[in-house]
Amino acid sequence: MLSYGRRLLGRVRRELRALAEKRRNRRQPTFIAASAGLPAHGRFAFVDQDFVAALAADFPDFPELLRRQAADALEHRFDLLGSGPTVVAHGVPCQGVEGVVYAMSLPVSADRAGNWLAGRVNGANLAEAKRLWRLVDAGYLPIDWQLDFKSGYRWREDCWHRDIRFAESSGVDVKVPWELARCQHLPALALACHFAAGDYPGFHAAEDYACALRDQALDFIATNPPGFGVNWACAMDVAIRATNLLLARDIALAAGVRFDAEFEAAFAAALRAHGRHVVANLEWAPRHRGNHYLADIAGLAFIAAGLPGDAEIDAWLAFAAQELVAEIDYQFHADGSNFEASVCYHRLSAEIVLWTAALFAGLPPEKKAVLQRPQRHRALPRLRGEALPLHALPWGGGESPLPTACWQRLARMAGFTRALTRPDGLVVQFGDNDSGRFVTLGGGEQLRAGNDPAAPAWSLDHGALVAGIEALLGATTAVTRAADPAARLVCGLAGRSAGTTGGAPPAPASTVASTGNRPSSQLAADDAAPLADERAWADASARRAAAGSRWTSRFAASRTSSPLRLSAGLQCAAFPGIGCYVLRGPRLYLAIRCGEIGLAGLGAHAHCDQLAIELVIDGETRVRDPGTYLYTALPARRNAYRSVAAHHAPRVAGREPADLTRHLFDLRGAAEGQCRYFGTRGFVGRHAGYGAWVWRQIVVDDEGIDVHDFCAADGGDSALVLADPTPQQLPFSPAYGRLLERAPR
Repeated sequence: MLSYGRRLLGRVRRELRALAEKRRNRRQPTFIAASAGLPAHGRFAFVDQDFVAALAADFPDFPELLRRQAADALEHRFDLLGSGPTVVAHGVPCQGVEGVVYAMSLPVSADRAGNWLAGRVNGANLAEAKRLWRLVDAGYLPIDWQLDFKSGYRWREDCWHRDIRFAESSGVDVKVPWELARCQHLPALALACHFAAGDYPGFHAAEDYACALRDQALDFIATNPPGFGVNWACAMDVAIRATNLLLARDIALAAGVRFDAEFEAAFAAALRAHGRHVVANLEWAPRHRGNHYLADIAGLAFIAAGLPGDAEIDAWLAFAAQELVAEIDYQFHADGSNFEASVCYHRLSAEIVLWTAALFAGLPPEKKAVLQRPQRHRALPRLRGEALPLHALPWGGGESPLPTACWQRLARMAGFTRALTRPDGLVVQFGDNDSGRFVTLGGGEQLRAGNDPAAPAWSLDHGALVAGIEALLGATTAVTRAADPAARLVCGLAGRSAGTTGGAPPAPASTVASTGNRPSSQLAADDAAPLADERAWADASARRAAAGSRWTSRFAASRTSSPLRLSAGLQCAAFPGIGCYVLRGPRLYLAIRCGEIGLAGLGAHAHCDQLAIELVIDGETRVRDPGTYLYTALPARRNAYRSVAAHHAPRVAGREPADLTRHLFDLRGAAEGQCRYFGTRGFVGRHAGYGAWVWRQIVVDDEGIDVHDFCAADGGDSALVLADPTPQQLPFSPAYGRLLERAPR
């Protein structure tokens, strides 16, 4: 009772503070007064004509990929989250979401003086918004940053960020404007300046890309006053936007672009406003914090690294370093897997760690010196106020605030992604997939997808993450090191060349050898039971259940000319932290989901997929997770894709093993899976989501796979009646907002 009273009192205090902030923001401008611009960072000085020439030589399709992406950005044409190519402007028609279309917003006449902003921007911010708009080049057509350009629904620029409502109307998806306002297209414009200067065919003049970058940044800054409009409603997106704005500016400067002083002052002020907003709205919670908070930290790190130091900025940098180390340990298991029970959110969170770790590794001496001095700031009460130790980089030649354990964990993150990658190069979609990224520039998946966001590889090829981690840590072969352009950018940010080696290699990812032996130090210390427990295997094999309480699914291998048995050469990879187990061989790929609910029991991005499988035999997909499709825009579709019926998992007809009537991001109370055996024989696991233990035994033989589901009555209770676990035929969703009529095989 006392604990409840404290929580209630804390909530009342937060609401009162928010009310006071809202009143203050409506009376006073929230724009920060422009001051001196940023220093001309040399952080991306390595991106020169030699660097660009090497990219073009090693990735012959990359110049054309970048040219097309930059051309789309010039035209304000975006294809995000299933929108299809759409020119985003005021008054554009939208295609709708499954028949739901909102009335088209009115076009605007964006006069040079900025008078068109009256009635849109709140009164206290109007004068500064108009001043900033006058810095935009004449003839520029503004982007409608408030528009869900799939459904046509539009938020308002003058709505205070805490008053934004996300899911009150069918078909409306707040993620669409958020995704655009992350500004992940701006670094492509910056890199295009380099190719234009190098006279690569088809590119515009470098000035065209630089002007577009400048105008779009000013457009956002002028029409989205800090704290107002939909794009300030989520601190994570504010942090990602700030990071990409900084990357774009610094890469453009490396091409010789020089922005005018007024833009530089406005840009610096906007970055500080982004940082203050993130600090005031940190998405931290004692238990249920995840990728949002991780992105908040990363954004603060990039902002603090980019802005000139002072008491406020130095505190942000120290806080980001302190929290990054803590969150790597909290959000990633010892085996490298992420704690949100989602393979695709693992990619997002690991990508955040990768880029931020590289940033800290490449900090200039004056910024590293900040970390070695105690920092305090009243806006950051959790900042410990002590000097942070610097540790040797794993490749030598410098220091960073990340200890060896963080780099080892990063290496294991790559190991997890590699294990959950199918033979066709696409990952298994256990858990949610919202296609979220931190930095997209140079991602090799874009090359492999042919620059088509609708292609499965665009979202499900996670090779860029693996290549980036391995290149940074110097733990790859020459072939792997050349696999991704983004890996070279990450390495350059860290101050090293991709492919160089040095220092002790980090510990490998968690694996179980082909003999079925338990890995030693790589698994969680509290997971005491041997994975290849022969007694558990024998016990499961001997169990008997009534006819209605068992179901066997047989997946026979097709006749092939291969002399190898299906069970030949199997290797095992176990990730008990998240609960993923993988058997891989020359003819077989089998992934099994059995473990935690995710996000410290909240299950925000978990599905009802305990004991579910993904199966590929002889290159043919026999069972596949259907993906996620949408979140709040269509709640019924959200629940269909996260239901047990969408997965090949033990099933009781008409029942779910978790309560899907709770919030769309809440699976609290769902039963965790327990692995009882994992080795080259197969797998045994169980869960109690239906009230009694439901078991699944997977037997690998020379000619196929048998999946035995059963429930034996205990203590005189009636056993459950199990149904056919064959998944409901949902359209395959390879990415957020996208459906394919036929899944790739």
